[in-house]
Amino acid sequence: MKRLLVLIAIVSVAAFAGCKDSGPTSGANSFVRPSADIVVKSVRIVGAPENSVQFNTIYIVNFTFTNHFGIDFVPKISHFIFEDQDKIRHAGIDSGSTALAGAFSNSIETLPKNESRDYTAAFLVSPNTTGLILYDPT
Repeated sequence: MKRLLVLIAIVSVAAFAGCKDSGPTSGANSFVRPSADIVVKSVRIVGAPENSVQFNTIYIVNFTFTNHFGIDFVPKISHFIFEDQDKIRHAGIDSGSTALAGAFSNSIETLPKNESRDYTAAFLVSPNTTGLILYDPT
């Protein structure tokens, strides 16, 4: 039994020795790619909300958005879009589940052109969905 535990430990160490940290896109962050105006800072994955019957997952994404639209405007969370690998678009949310309670403190002030601000948005997606986060002003 003791030899088995030592053997398992050696195999585990050898397996992890070959792994390299891929930087900011490792782990949950690898599910969410940024567009040109967005820098993804972190992604937290939360289980299905109470009212989900499709076993969905919530990605809570903290990111920096830079206003390159040429005008001053107030970004709306629902206009941040997570476009998945199948080109299905998921609008950003900041309420609707107890998992989101207290997770947001987004600014509702005007974001001047060419300036940046941090935001947090949640996206209701299927488990292990990958895609691109972007801002759609329409």
